[in-house]
Amino acid sequence: MPTQIFEDHAAELHWLAYLFTGSHDRGVWAFTKALDFEDYANPAMTDFMSSWSRKLVIGASLETIRPQLRESAWRTMRAEDPDPATLVALEPAGQMTTPELERALLAIDLFPRCALLLTVFEKLPLDDAALLLNADKALVRKARNQALLELTGAVAGGRGPRRARRATFRLHLRCVEMPI
Repeated sequence: MPTQIFEDHAAELHWLAYLFTGSHDRGVWAFTKALDFEDYANPAMTDFMSSWSRKLVIGASLETIRPQLRESAWRTMRAEDPDPATLVALEPAGQMTTPELERALLAIDLFPRCALLLTVFEKLPLDDAALLLNADKALVRKARNQALLELTGAVAGGRGPRRARRATFRLHLRCVEMPI
């Protein structure tokens, strides 16, 4: 049954691994590593596993990029803090296609991208994201905010994060099914 869960959501889970790792090869490796989990035989685990599959892919993805994640976290620590007033002004509107979203996300430095994926897309609390990223909450919050500004700048026509700080852009992310 758990294998069926992975089969039913293979494209989505592989895409999730790809967005975390930034590499198709590492994404495939992380996805297949998540399939190696051993406690799938217990029927009581079926419902739990349908949501847990994403967490397995996330964990395996983060493990494949741990050294690069540390380097990116260091760059994030040294970067300027985003202006909180700009972040408050972000409002939903418009739409992005899956390829546009993918390009915009992959253009963001690794640590901020992972912080954004965990806290915004996966809706994890900062504490959980910090644990997964081996970082403190303040750094994860800063990284998420940087990524939000970069993503918003990309939505606004690729004007970048510096331009995004000077204006209010509207952002709406639409989940799109990915073909296998």
